[in-house]
Amino acid sequence: MLKGQNIYLRGIEIDDLPFLKITENNPENWQISGTLIPFSDSSLKEYILSARDLPTDRQVRFIISKNESTEPIGAVDLFDYDSLHRKAGVGILINKDERKKGFATEALKIIIDYAFNFLNLHHVWANILKHNTQSVKLFKSNGFELSGVKKDWILYDGEWLDEGFYQLFNPREVK
Repeated sequence: MLKGQNIYLRGIEIDDLPFLKITENNPENWQISGTLIPFSDSSLKEYILSARDLPTDRQVRFIISKNESTEPIGAVDLFDYDSLHRKAGVGILINKDERKKGFATEALKIIIDYAFNFLNLHHVWANILKHNTQSVKLFKSNGFELSGVKKDWILYDGEWLDEGFYQLFNPREVK
């Protein structure tokens, strides 16, 4: 468990199936995840039960819970983990009713600390749609810098959207 002042990050459990079903099957999230159809309970259960470890799966999902609770309020993922080049993507999702309370900022700080100080990554990165101003603000306020823009990268609701590529380098390695 990775603990902060108000929240902690923990591994995903079978009891998180209802949370996973709601978040993964929400069409509003599909533009980010690339999902085309809803997931069945059995496929989500298999995902939870088959998760092994970061080096094997190249990804890990942490459930975000408030301290003194096990109820999920969100999730933060490390994905496309590359131990050779010491990098990973990071993504975060907070339940709508828990947004604007500082939980995303705290979760991002915890996962950055884990990535740099435990996994010894050189950098973490995030792909953020240009119109997602809340996420852009979150990542920029935590030190991520825009490295490039992928033009017309995502087609959503009949409109082409640009996607920004943001990076944060391990401050212990900055020249």
